Amino acid sequence: MSICNRLSRHTVLAVSAAVAFSGVASAAVSRWDCNLSIPANTTGYFLKVDARTYGTSGVTGWDLQIYSNTASPSIVFYYATGAGVQAGPSPFYLPAANLPGGATVSGSSFFTTIVDGATPTTFANGSLTTGGVWYVNAVNYFGFKFIGGDGAVHYGSGKMTVGANANTRTLNYLEYETVPGVGVIVAPAPGVLAMAGLCGLGRSRRRR
Repeated sequence: MSICNRLSRHTVLAVSAAVAFSGVASAAVSRWDCNLSIPANTTGYFLKVDARTYGTSGVTGWDLQIYSNTASPSIVFYYATGAGVQAGPSPFYLPAANLPGGATVSGSSFFTTIVDGATPTTFANGSLTTGGVWYVNAVNYFGFKFIGGDGAVHYGSGKMTVGANANTRTLNYLEYETVPGVGVIVAPAPGVLAMAGLCGLGRSRRRR
């Protein structure tokens, strides 16, 4: 057995074990590559995740609103009923967590359900333990939940690229698990899929 074959087999086993351990069995993740530059004002954008629609107003059944609440650099999340953004493990008000690659967003996550913001002048919220600090001039990931068009709870994650300050921000994508109640894994952990790719893991068939 070649090195790559052995690595591919071990990688598959490792990924399977990690998925089983986390309780996440992704069936169908839907991804919206929206690439939206979020306006730095008190309206921002309202987003309807599963319909892939957004606007400054009039978005029927919107799930999340992302905006700025003051003239100073900030990123604020507001939620419709049943929705929320993942934060630290506390019943108190906490900023949205910047989640690491490989983190799980599921029913066992703690979600804030009130207006919730990252503190972007410094992006330093050292008290958070599920990810925590947001960064400028960097990519940040967040987890969320929402009520889908089917009336059920769905879990998802988003990627936000932040510039020199929090008022320069692009929502790169939102993705969610289409199966109600099933969790998602935030941005694959670095190294695992890279190694899989080097060894040809995931090819649908061998070249004849």
